Formats: sequence, structure tokens, C-alpha cells
Amino acid sequence: MKVKEDITKKIERDYIFITGHLNLDSNYFINKIEEGIKNSKNSYAISINGKMTDWDYFNKDKKFILLLLEIFDYLDERENMDSKYSFQEAWGIKELFGEYTKKHDHNPCYLSGVIYFNSHEQKLYFPQIKKIIKPEKGKVVIFSSFLEHYTRRNKTNLPKYALSFNIKYDV
Repeated sequence: MKVKEDITKKIERDYIFITGHLNLDSNYFINKIEEGIKNSKNSYAISINGKMTDWDYFNKDKKFILLLLEIFDYLDERENMDSKYSFQEAWGIKELFGEYTKKHDHNPCYLSGVIYFNSHEQKLYFPQIKKIIKPEKGKVVIFSSFLEHYTRRNKTNLPKYALSFNIKYDV
């Protein structure tokens, strides 16, 4: 092969990054995550170096769907937001002492999100946009799925509980 040009550069790209708070029943979701990780084969797989439920564990959970509807109502009213999207999947995570989330993205999804069920010191990092999120009970973060994110290792004895979800773009 005769290489004529080989370019590696960064380009500017529009992205979505939203934070907010939801009024939720943390105990309900923490108990559901605990129940879901018992039967899951996904723990310590892919990007989560911790415990997690099956990918679609919360897909039909009415309390989660009610939270998602709040998020969708906001997105529908947001300026420059195309309403051609739909929910894809949702899973719970629990990270104990020493556990963490490896750097990853959620491509090819449109948007992704995380909802926290307890306050915690294990921050979520978005290096491309220089954002750091400190988990708080009820905090929700919605972001363009191509944004890389990760956590460092949990250095406390307190587990972190969260639910992650993906939203696909309907063509």
C-alpha cells in the first residue's frame, strides 16, 4: 500500500449535555438493582468493572418509565431538539470498593443517561468536554452518546447505585 495521506485531527462537534434532579424512590431502585444483579451474567463485563443487571432489566419497569417520561417531556420542549427518538434500554449498576467504569461511549445511540440513587464520592468524568459529575441522590445526566466517560475506582466502602439508559434516534 502506498499511503498518500494519513490525518488524525480533532474536529468540533455539537453535543448535548443536560443535568438535573428527579424526585424518585431511591430505595425502590436500589432494591431492584440488588435483585437484578443476582441473576445477571453482565457483572464485570464490557465497560462496567462492577456489578450490573441485564441490559434491558428496567425496560418495562413502570417507576423507571415514569422518570423517563419526565425526561422526554423536557426533551420535547427543548429548543433545537428533534422529537424523533425513542427509548432503547436501561440497566442498573452497583460499584463497590475498588470497582469502576472503564472509558467508553454509547455509540451508535443518540442520547444516553444516568440516574443516581445515592450520593457518592466516585465522580463521572467526561474528558472531551471537561465535565465532572459528582453523584447525588436523584441527579440525572443526559448526554450525546458519542461522548466518552468513565469513573475512577471507588475508594470508599459505600456502594454507588445508578441506572444507565440509552435513547436511539428514529430515522
